[in-house]
Amino acid sequence: MMESLRKLGLLGIGAISTTEEKVKQVVNELVEKGEMSADEGKTLVHELLTEKKKQMQEFDEKISNEVQNIIGKSKIASKDDVSRLEDKIAELEKTIEKLLEK
Repeated sequence: MMESLRKLGLLGIGAISTTEEKVKQVVNELVEKGEMSADEGKTLVHELLTEKKKQMQEFDEKISNEVQNIIGKSKIASKDDVSRLEDKIAELEKTIEKLLEK
């Protein structure tokens, strides 16, 4: 029983890095040993995979926020910065052409 609880704990803690196949394998082992019913196993698999998806989304958001933060602190031009400069250059070119025509 302690080994089963340890496995469940490891599954919960490592849900973000655990594959769906591994989750199903461990749960099937628990069902085969009679330590949980098939319905409980299905519920557990669903809950663990849902938690994994949630953790992956949170991880992606954190990484994205960190990247944006780092880019914001760096002196690298963003797409918006480049686009504004392109618009300004085009505007200046038109102004220069008009002045040269006079």
